[in-house]
Amino acid sequence: CDHNEECVTTIHNIINNIINIGFSVIIYNMCEMRNKFNPTTPPTCWSSSVEHIIKATVYTYICHQSVTRAIDSASPYSTTTYALAGIYALWMVKNELDLILKRLQRKLPPGYIGFPILREIEFIRAISNGGIMKSLHEKRNKYGTIFTRSFFGGTSIVAGGQDDLNWIFNNDRKALTEVAWPPTIVMLLGPGAVANQTGKYHRVLRRLLEPYFAPRFVTNYLKCMDETTSDELESWCEAGEFHSSEVFKMYALRLFYVSAFGNVDEEMIASLHDDFKQWLGGFMSLTTKQIPGTSFAEAMKARDRILDTVDVLIDKFMSENPEDSERAQITIMGRLIYGKDKDDNRVMTRDEMKDNILNLIFAGHDTTYASISTLLYHLSENKDAMDALAAEVSTLSDPLTADELRNAPVLNACIHESWRCDPPVAGSFRKAAKELQHKGYSFGAGSVFNYSILMATTDEKLYKSHEKFEMRRFLPKDHPLYSSDIDSGIDPFQGRSSYPIFGGGTHVCLGKAFAQLELRVLAARLLKGYKVEVRNPEKVYFPVNGWNIEFELTKRKSM
Repeated sequence: CDHNEECVTTIHNIINNIINIGFSVIIYNMCEMRNKFNPTTPPTCWSSSVEHIIKATVYTYICHQSVTRAIDSASPYSTTTYALAGIYALWMVKNELDLILKRLQRKLPPGYIGFPILREIEFIRAISNGGIMKSLHEKRNKYGTIFTRSFFGGTSIVAGGQDDLNWIFNNDRKALTEVAWPPTIVMLLGPGAVANQTGKYHRVLRRLLEPYFAPRFVTNYLKCMDETTSDELESWCEAGEFHSSEVFKMYALRLFYVSAFGNVDEEMIASLHDDFKQWLGGFMSLTTKQIPGTSFAEAMKARDRILDTVDVLIDKFMSENPEDSERAQITIMGRLIYGKDKDDNRVMTRDEMKDNILNLIFAGHDTTYASISTLLYHLSENKDAMDALAAEVSTLSDPLTADELRNAPVLNACIHESWRCDPPVAGSFRKAAKELQHKGYSFGAGSVFNYSILMATTDEKLYKSHEKFEMRRFLPKDHPLYSSDIDSGIDPFQGRSSYPIFGGGTHVCLGKAFAQLELRVLAARLLKGYKVEVRNPEKVYFPVNGWNIEFELTKRKSM
């Protein structure tokens, strides 16, 4: 360019005008807000706004330098690179100005968002070194139960109070919110998965599947669960050594396979186990780009292999169990394959069947493993609770019955308290389908909410001494071990926002009753027949929340 100086001046003037307009709008809004100030409304997040002003200034400087160097550069490659950097910086300035306006107009709660890439690295570091709970507590103490943070490149509103979760779950029931998993998780779960659905198709799927996940219906699986569990415990004991809690993943796969088919294919289970391990490695990916060699690319390859295996499972089930057979009518697998709507039309395509079976296996595979190992960890750390549970299950009949398991107070109190201390799923996401109002804030359509189960189950207002494992808080008042000092007054069987282990609203976990039954069976059978020693506990937060352990079983002496 023969007129570099004129070009630079013109471009700088354009950039300065854009930024001046942006700041003028902000100052105008500040004046308007001052005129309309209402002391009962939430704070206008001045400290959080300062963050955006600083970042906008930094990006403006980067833009200025990039434009100057782009024009001065003699290399076409350098010119293009600096020009793109300048455009990106200008776009980031625009984003920061938008965020300042949202803060000042009470469309975004307080909370630090941070610089791109650095915030993602910090988030991953917090997960890996166990800093998630500390971070949540610090933000709750500083901002309250609702605040803003960045999650994998997007801005989300964290909500962890009982009233916040009630609000989110009620909006879910009114179809005012939609599911909003991060894009990587959406791709890994699959487009046909019930976990990714909203609206009419989601309601059709829930109507089809819910009857077969009801507490009374899942008791159909009690016999095969009990037999499989007894065999597993016997083999772990006979080995005479410590086992990693990883064995619980294989156990969960065997339970699924036996429940669906009545038998076990060890080779297929081993294949699924290996592929699921690789598939889960993609959940922490920062991008949906399938770059060869990256964890997300490998996870998507594992997903393809899992779906190929599921294809074989569907063919196997259909060949062994025609549509009018008993197993086709009384198993979840049968309903997924043969399920029809009220007009007698098949609800799912083959691909949708595969996505939902993959999700069912995943739900049982890792959350079951986390639930079992975490329960054993807490029992090993609380001998009184373990002794009380061993004494209670020793009186249960043989074979186990669903009614006895459901009405065993210590068994259920221990399970519920273990889930409260370390919920396997730390939270979930919803997106506003239209503008919503809450606590004086106005959230526009598209706003993403991350409801925090971890925050809800560690709320001191709900749970006294929340940092301690205290199974007595869930015992009935007529039980000898009951203590009013620790009683939370919360009924975990209701599964409301005070105990949201399985989520809430129309997207509440389908497998809740199945998960409760399998954990009751495992805990009852284990402490009824064996003593357990636990060592080397390790806290984990992702992809599931809980404890990794090593354990050894020895047979109890017959009385």
